[in-house]
Amino acid sequence: MTTIGIVGLGMIGGSVALAARRAGHPVLAWDTDPTTRRRAADGGLAVSADLTTADVIVLAAPMPALTDGLPALLASVRFSDTATITDVGSVKQPVAAAIRAAGLSERYVGGHPMAGTELTGFPAATADLLVGARWVLCLDDHDSERRIAAWLRVAGLITELGAGVLALTAVEHDTAVALISGVPHLLALALSTYAEMSGPVVATLAAGSFADLTRVAGSSRVLLDAVTQQNAAAVRAALRLVLEQLDRPWDDLIELGQAARLSVRAKAAAGGLRGHLPGRTHVLVSGAAQLLELGRAGVVIESVDFGTGVIGYRPGDAVAAYE
Repeated sequence: MTTIGIVGLGMIGGSVALAARRAGHPVLAWDTDPTTRRRAADGGLAVSADLTTADVIVLAAPMPALTDGLPALLASVRFSDTATITDVGSVKQPVAAAIRAAGLSERYVGGHPMAGTELTGFPAATADLLVGARWVLCLDDHDSERRIAAWLRVAGLITELGAGVLALTAVEHDTAVALISGVPHLLALALSTYAEMSGPVVATLAAGSFADLTRVAGSSRVLLDAVTQQNAAAVRAALRLVLEQLDRPWDDLIELGQAARLSVRAKAAAGGLRGHLPGRTHVLVSGAAQLLELGRAGVVIESVDFGTGVIGYRPGDAVAAYE
């Protein structure tokens, strides 16, 4: 079992703690907010700032605490010089820069679970939140053996919690998240703002499609800032590409958009977790380039044996090199 130290007990950090405890891992949890610490303790978690026995430290505080506030966050707890460090920040390049400035890059693995709701705080945490989720873990093409070992350790833990792992660089992650998170949040905010300005008739008539499109406008200000302003260049580039699609003839857009939606959903299902069914491919990890090639093909890793370096995934049409 891996002893896990979790710093930050919001919805994601709390869910990691609850899921890890359910999986049988010893968990030490900490949050700078006394009320959150009390709620976590009432929920049966071991709450302590002494994380020196933890093998893996999960930094799950809000984005400002992972960038400008990182020195203060690290100073709020004690952890060993050998612990692997990961995080759950929704943008990776700014966090990686802060970790580098703190001198922790060699044992750091940037992470981002693609899970959550518009709710916030420890009361929104559940042990099931991460089951079936995709969780990006970052690598560079020429990472050292130590960094790859750290990556495998974190990936092994994540797959035990029921999530699937995708290997990407920090730049690739931020580019993808700009489209699938930053742009939808901005459009939801813009649509909500314009609808409110349009008067009571619009508000009275607003129904299911409007509610679906604007749901994420209710996300926390911290999250909204992270997925938009802290990833601004990539979000602007993605938004320009979306606007180009709106310039198409709308008949074409309807046809192409509906076909594309079906294609995306099919690819997501093929690359995602489908339980312990026959057909999983197991391969020995040879380096960062191999993991990134799988990630760039959209392959979700379902199992990791940290001791042997063997990973398991379901083969797809785009992946044949390591079968």
